[in-house]
Amino acid sequence: MPRLFWKLFFALWLSIMGFVVITAWVNATLARQTIPDSPEVAFARNIDKAELMLGTALRRGGPPAVEDMLRELPRPVRNHLYLFDERGREILGRERVRRHLEGRRAQQQRRELTDGQGGRWELVVLRRTPPARFLEPGSRGIALRLLLAAVFSAVVSYVLARSLARPLESLGRTSRELAEGDLGARVGAPLDARRDEFGNLARDLDSMAARLQEAQHANNRLLRDVSHELRSPLARQRVALELARARSGDLVAGELERIELESERLEALVDQVLDLLRESSGVAPFEPERFDLAELLADLAEVVSYEVAEGAPGILAEYPETLPVEADRELIWRALENVLRNALLHSDPGAPIELRARRESAGADVVLQVLDRGAGIPESQLERIFDPFARVEESRARSTGGHGLGLAIAAAAVRRHRGEIRARNRAGGGLEICLRLPVAV
Repeated sequence: MPRLFWKLFFALWLSIMGFVVITAWVNATLARQTIPDSPEVAFARNIDKAELMLGTALRRGGPPAVEDMLRELPRPVRNHLYLFDERGREILGRERVRRHLEGRRAQQQRRELTDGQGGRWELVVLRRTPPARFLEPGSRGIALRLLLAAVFSAVVSYVLARSLARPLESLGRTSRELAEGDLGARVGAPLDARRDEFGNLARDLDSMAARLQEAQHANNRLLRDVSHELRSPLARQRVALELARARSGDLVAGELERIELESERLEALVDQVLDLLRESSGVAPFEPERFDLAELLADLAEVVSYEVAEGAPGILAEYPETLPVEADRELIWRALENVLRNALLHSDPGAPIELRARRESAGADVVLQVLDRGAGIPESQLERIFDPFARVEESRARSTGGHGLGLAIAAAAVRRHRGEIRARNRAGGGLEICLRLPVAV
């Protein structure tokens, strides 16, 4: 259970138990001050007093005097005193009491009295039925009551803490899913049906998520429509370029080649925007499969190495002979390809690009690292480089040919695998991109 639950539980439980202990201590102290004797001692003293009082009245005035004395006593006291003659008759006519007294579990004491003529009488003094163990006075009763209070307060504290921690746990889980990019996450029932502050917060969070999702869909539709609308004029422009080149000969060959180059760059940008939309919106299918990541890394390094200038160190790969994973092969390829191409664009041509892969010993995660020896980037910009169209002018100028989408596409692919991607500057210059993916098998 979350730590908040235990904090609430112990806070409530200790508060209740503190109140119970203080109350028990005050009651015990007051009881000792007002009733200094134990119930047993008080009962024995009352028997002696009753025996002396009724015995004196019986010897001096006979049964009539005793009868008058008993009738003058308060009913609660009189109901505890019974006087029987030798034939078993009660002096106040309560003969039925004898039968009940024999079967009752109440504590009783019997004393023998004599009247002035030598007649024998039996005095029966009743004591109320002793209470249950946890209600009886004394240290044992107090201990049992405290134990019962501890159990009861623990149950109450558990219910209260759970009723407070569970909604917060649900809200926190939904907020984490939203932060990870799942804009379809909702708190939902039964929390959103509550009519308290938790219900209001749940409904507000769901409303906010719905608005964010609508805004994302609208933004994706806009970018998708714009990208698709750009494809048609680009295609017509390429056809026009070929026609112009054929008709003009060598008169404007340089200008036409420049126009073609810019057209290719624009077409590449449109393709990257569409790739980013597919990955970030989750429209593209996610199809995990089992494959050897080491084999994919070897193929990828070979493909990307074709772009390395002749004589340059190229890509230095370091990974196990086999690295079985379960992931979307196409997404992993696309993420690593973008990271590698980004490193080639910005690294020192005389230094190799390092591609490393390993399995974490503590779990099933696979860690992939791409390290270059470029100029690095400011520490304050490390998180921004994974945003679409993010650029760091100090080290990544437009002259390099990048559009600021490669790392965003890689980050989107990593998030779809519920992994994480981070960047940090290397000691001695350069940048390290680290991808952690929970895909190992």
